[in-house]
Amino acid sequence: MIIFSTSVAGTDRIAIEGKAAQMARLRGKKLRIINLVDEMLEAAKGLNENLTPNTLLRLDKKVLDVIKLNALHNITDTIASSKDTDYIIDGHTAFWWKNGPINLLDIEDFKSLDPDFFITIIATAHDLETNFKSKKEWTDASIDMHELLLWSELEIYTTDLISKTLGKKNYLIGLKEDPRTIYNLIYNRDMVKVYISFAMTSSTDAGYRKLQRFVDKLRKMAIVFDPRSVDLSAYKRYSNDLKLTQIAANQTVRRDYHLIDQSDIVVIHMSSLVYSSGVDSERMHAHSTGKKVFLYFPFRKYSPFTPYFVDKMYRDESALLGKVREISLQIHRNG
Repeated sequence: MIIFSTSVAGTDRIAIEGKAAQMARLRGKKLRIINLVDEMLEAAKGLNENLTPNTLLRLDKKVLDVIKLNALHNITDTIASSKDTDYIIDGHTAFWWKNGPINLLDIEDFKSLDPDFFITIIATAHDLETNFKSKKEWTDASIDMHELLLWSELEIYTTDLISKTLGKKNYLIGLKEDPRTIYNLIYNRDMVKVYISFAMTSSTDAGYRKLQRFVDKLRKMAIVFDPRSVDLSAYKRYSNDLKLTQIAANQTVRRDYHLIDQSDIVVIHMSSLVYSSGVDSERMHAHSTGKKVFLYFPFRKYSPFTPYFVDKMYRDESALLGKVREISLQIHRNG
C-alpha cells in the first residue's frame, strides 16, 4: 500500500502520520514514512550539501526536475525491495513561491509512484502560520499569511485534479484528527466513512462531552472525519484583516463540503437545541449530493423542516450506531 501525503510546508503532518505508523507497529504491521523533499536533498548532495527545502526552490527548474527524478527512482527502488511494508510518501504537488505556484510533480511522476490513494493534511490559518515560522529552514522565506492560505488551497486543488485524473481518492485529513482515521483508511478500507456534523456552539458544555462519547463509539465501527480536527473559528483571529478573514472563512466551508464528499454517510448529532447554519448547510449539501443523512435528535417537538433533508431521525444514540454498524457490515460483505 502506497499513500501520497501532501500539505503546506511546515504543517507538521508527521505528528499525526507518526501516530498512525505507531498504531500499525503495535498491530504487527509495517508502515514507513518517506519524505520526498529529504530524498531530493539527499540526491542533490553532489551538487550542494548545504541546500535546504527553501533554497532547493531557487534552483533552475530543469536541475530541480533531475533531482526530483533521482529521488523518485530511489524511493521506488526502496518500495520494490520491501514488499511487506506500506508507505506514506510525504511530498508536495506544488509550492507557492515568489507570489506564484511552482509545479513539483506531474502525472507521469505519480504514474511511477502509483499511490493507492492521496491524503492532504489541512490546518487552520493560525496553525499554518505558527508551524511555518517555527521551521528554521523556512525562516528566510518571504511568504506571508495570505500566501500560506493560497498555498493551502493550491495543494488541495492540485491534488484533487491529479487524483481524479488517476482514478484515485484524495482524502482531506485535519492536522488534529484522530490517527485512527489514517490507520483505518490504510488497513480497514471497507469500513463505512462517516462525516460527523454538529453545532460548534455546543462544544464547550456538556453537549461536547456527550458528542465526544458518541464519536468514540462511532470510531469503533467507522472511519470518521471530524471537523473539529481543524478549528473552524480560527479565521476570527484575523478580524483586523477583512480579506484574510474572508479567505479563511470560505476555505472552512469548502473543506467541510470536501469532507462530506469523501464520506459515505453523514451523521448529525444534535444533543442540544442550538441553531447552526453550518449544520443546516452541511445537511443540505449532503442530501443534494446523494449522501445518506442520519440525524440524532432526542427531542419530541420539531419543525417540519427538521427531518426534510435527512433519511432518518433517531431519538436514541444506540439505534443510530446500530444503523451505522449495519451499513458498515454491508459494505464489508460487498467489498
